[in-house]
Amino acid sequence: MVLVLVGINFAAKAQLTPKSPEQRAAHATKSLQKVLKLTADQASQVNSVFLSRAEKMDSLKSNPPANKKGYHLAERSIKLSADRQLMTILNSDQQQQYLQWEKTQKAAHQDKKNAMAPPAQG
Repeated sequence: MVLVLVGINFAAKAQLTPKSPEQRAAHATKSLQKVLKLTADQASQVNSVFLSRAEKMDSLKSNPPANKKGYHLAERSIKLSADRQLMTILNSDQQQQYLQWEKTQKAAHQDKKNAMAPPAQG
């Protein structure tokens, strides 16, 4: 019983440990590599884009603008810049697959967000 509790505690702490920019970039690259069937050269370039994006996001989080709107604008700018760079790396078929994958990811994120929201009081 104690071992089970220790294992659960360890697993919970492991999930709370933030990933490094390198780990996040590698994870995102791996996901796209599966979906888009990237070449080795493309995967290397995509990883560089994701690494740059992750580093910029970390910098933004540690030095946030004074207001929430400024933070969201900076965050959006970083993401759009990374997307533009990705589009130059991908061929036209991959670009279409990427756009579809992105829509699926956003929908899944929204579904998860809605599931976690408290029920409306009526």
